[in-house]
Formats: sequence, C-alpha cells, structure tokens
Amino acid sequence: MFLGGQLNIEENNAIMTSVRPEKVAEMYDVTGELGLYLIFDNQLHFGYWGENNPDANLGEAADRLTQIMIDKSEIRQGERFCDLGCGVGVPAIRIAKAKECFVDGITISKYQYNRGKELAEEAGMSDRVHFIQSNALQVPCDDATYDGGWFFESIYHMGHRKALREAYRILKPGATLLIADLITGPNTSEEFKMFAKEQLHSDHIPKEDYPELFDTAGFDLIEIDDVTEFMMPFMVPKVKAGFKQYEAENLQYVQSETIDGWLQVFESVCENLGYILVKAKKRVYP
Repeated sequence: MFLGGQLNIEENNAIMTSVRPEKVAEMYDVTGELGLYLIFDNQLHFGYWGENNPDANLGEAADRLTQIMIDKSEIRQGERFCDLGCGVGVPAIRIAKAKECFVDGITISKYQYNRGKELAEEAGMSDRVHFIQSNALQVPCDDATYDGGWFFESIYHMGHRKALREAYRILKPGATLLIADLITGPNTSEEFKMFAKEQLHSDHIPKEDYPELFDTAGFDLIEIDDVTEFMMPFMVPKVKAGFKQYEAENLQYVQSETIDGWLQVFESVCENLGYILVKAKKRVYP
C-alpha cells in the first residue's frame, strides 16, 4: 500500500514524473519509522468488509483480504511462491503457513526487509519465508523459478507493463499470478493522478486496461473481481478509529499534522480509486 505526507496537490509541478524506485523505498522506510504499521497489525494494505465482518477493525479486515488472496492462490505444498512488493511480510508468512509452500518476499525498502526477517523468525517461519531487498522489476533469480506469485498492492509502484514482463520471466508456464490493485475510474481527477505520481510514487490504470496488458505479457486472464464497495467506503472511518485507539500509547511520537496528512491521503485515495482482485495464468505454449 502507498502512504505519503500531507495532500498538497496545488503545490505539485505540472510535469508528470515517472515512478522512481528509490523514492518508493524512502517512502516506506519513513512510514515504518513513524509506526503506521501498528494500526494495521503489520499488514499495511487495505481491508475487506463483507457481510460476515462489517464491524471488523483495520487489522481484522486486512486479515480477511489476505485470506481472500490466499484462497485464490493455487500454490501447492512444497512449491515456490514470490511476493512481489511484500511489505513487512505478514501475507507472505500467512500463505507459507496455509499452503505449506516456500515464499520469497521482494521489497525495495530496508525497513521492510529487516522487519520481515524479524516477523518470520518470531513466527518460526524463517526456513520457509525468505526476504530479498531488491527492485521487484529485477528479481535476482533465474527464469521460470516460481510456481506462483502476487502483487499485493504493489504493482502501481512499478508500472504495470514492466511488472508483468518481469512476472512472466520469473514464473513457470501455467503458474498463477494474483494482483490486488487500486484502479482509476470515472471519478478519478487529473489532480489526483498528478499527486499519486509525484508524492505517492504510484501510477494507476483503469480495470479496462487489464485484458490487453495480460494478453501482451503472455498471461491468460481468468477473472477480475471488483471489490470497491467492500473496501473504499469503510477505510477512512476505520483508519480514524485506528489512530484514535493507538494514539495515546503507541503513536505518541507522531505529530498530529502527520496523522492529519495520512488521513487526507486515505480520503483522497478512497474518493478517487476503486479496488480489484485479478487472477491470471502464464500461458503454456506448445
């Protein structure tokens, strides 16, 4: 997931800059140092609120989304899975436990890399979950290494075409690729697109672009599930509640203006973007 500072769209330059890996790393390093992972129980991604969990807090709803992604995966016992943009590694640890597979988590952030190793060790999963500090567009592995993988709220930091090209390289023929993505829609403003690129280091696309992207990259699209209604209306009030719950004890060192800035980001994201879960398979050629 992306997070930045205060929403100052009017201060941005009119020139659209490309997403830069070093800026993504810096953003997540700073986010970790400020303790934001605490209110998400270390799963720094959006949550899912359905009929069975409408009152869930951020951590519980993030757990639910992680479980949905795990359920969509077809990775099997003993196979190798790649989490491309793994955060601090909680989803990687969870899928390794649930599927009894081996997972490589790729992150460009030093903070996430170090924290991921700590969490894997605490969970007794260091033998199954391995973290690599690297650009996910240049994964240090041979071609056709992995039996499955996902971009869990990370592909927009990389550029979709480049990311899918690298996923095609590292996955085995027939491997399943999952994507959790924040997408543009009719309500997405040009101001927000500029802000996302320049300050959140993200480049978002509409879901209508996916069929062509996958076809060009050598994947067969299986499904696109639009889950916007189960996520975006809930995020801002849940984030506010999360800050309120942890502010006194855990986030004393975070200035109120920083919290206000994060809330502005969430508000703008939820107003401008939708959310999809995508499943595809790398083609098997004769």
